[in-house]
Amino acid sequence: MITKHLSPRSSNPESTPYLKQPTKNSSESDPNCSLSITKALDIVTEPNDSKAIVPNESNAIEGQKNKPLNYHHLQFNRPLHLLRGLAIIAIVGAHAWSFMIFWTGSLDSVGLEVLFSVTEMLFHGSTLYFAIISGLLFSLILAKRSWKQFYLSKLINVLLPYIAVSLCYFSFYGGWQAEGDIKQFLLSVWTGKASIHLWYIPVLMALYALTPLLWSIARRPELSLVSIVIILLPLIISRSPFPDFIKLQTFIYFIGAYTLGMFAGNYYQQVLDWIGNHIKMLLTLLVILSISITSSYFYDFTDIGWFSLRQSLIYAQKVIITATVLYGLHWLVDQEGIAKHPLLVSSKLESTKRAVTALGDMAFSIYFLHVFFMGWVIYAVQDWFLIDRSAPEILVYGLLSLISSIAASVMFTKMMQLVLNKHSRKLIGA
Repeated sequence: MITKHLSPRSSNPESTPYLKQPTKNSSESDPNCSLSITKALDIVTEPNDSKAIVPNESNAIEGQKNKPLNYHHLQFNRPLHLLRGLAIIAIVGAHAWSFMIFWTGSLDSVGLEVLFSVTEMLFHGSTLYFAIISGLLFSLILAKRSWKQFYLSKLINVLLPYIAVSLCYFSFYGGWQAEGDIKQFLLSVWTGKASIHLWYIPVLMALYALTPLLWSIARRPELSLVSIVIILLPLIISRSPFPDFIKLQTFIYFIGAYTLGMFAGNYYQQVLDWIGNHIKMLLTLLVILSISITSSYFYDFTDIGWFSLRQSLIYAQKVIITATVLYGLHWLVDQEGIAKHPLLVSSKLESTKRAVTALGDMAFSIYFLHVFFMGWVIYAVQDWFLIDRSAPEILVYGLLSLISSIAASVMFTKMMQLVLNKHSRKLIGA
């Protein structure tokens, strides 16, 4: 049974029949608590919001035995943190193959068309993971804190590094050589166009600005229908296509995902139970959606106003992936200390979890930096690919781009942390 948030802005139960009502017990959070975990705040959508120093979640589960775990009392949700690490891999994957294809040519063979459609099915729209995780983390953790603490953390840990990184990209791409360069830089920050991938940060800033309003809706059971409408809007209002991402429809699209995270976070354990009870149905639907998305790249679908059938399918697919992967990660964490199968107690699995956790820690900086390093990988092979290239070569070099750009971003982040200590967060976000 999930109890109410430890805050005056506490969560409220959903009116959906299969969800139980939470209890009405609430208490004020410790005003000194947030300061001790400020360093652990905010990665990517909410960098490190789930990573305060508390006992491991699996230990909490083990200690409670027959008692249901109240996730709203935890300051560290390990499955969510692992999901963040996987999400940043997906985001980099969304760029690895598409950049390798289009920065060295076009879709000039059937093999490349197949490769592009499959990689787009797997990775396109992965920023939706960030928006959903952001909403979940707010509902589960950040709602305990004051609005002042919330916005101060976003200013220091999100906006400042965004401006710093935008300045670096703007300078690297020769932005200061044009007339009105100061205005152009400020415009690039406002629109997220200092680099091709930074468009999401202005969207994220809008989500933060709307958080009090969206939370006041998501937390109230009498407004559950309003929340559901907001969550479903992205099925009929799609994000704007490349290269003009910053349009009203894009904000509506991600508001839906962000609200979904908030709404689901209110009934976290009940939602996990529902996913477990319907896992076969969800996986079947996921396969159907994935096949449909892949097929859509071989047919000409005309967008109707703000509606894109492909983007609607991608929204539904990414929501289901988030649900099933998060459920799987909870199951995996719950097995710690009790699992007997060799695969679940292997050192390789533990090493993988540690690596994904590290990516979750640095997800914000990886998001900011990876395109820079990815560009150098593509530059190294560009002349060769302009003469001759094939789908298998693009497949291999896309994978190389994925791995090397993440590795270089991690190493650069580590170096900055060694030099600047905690202040590195203000420049690169980790």
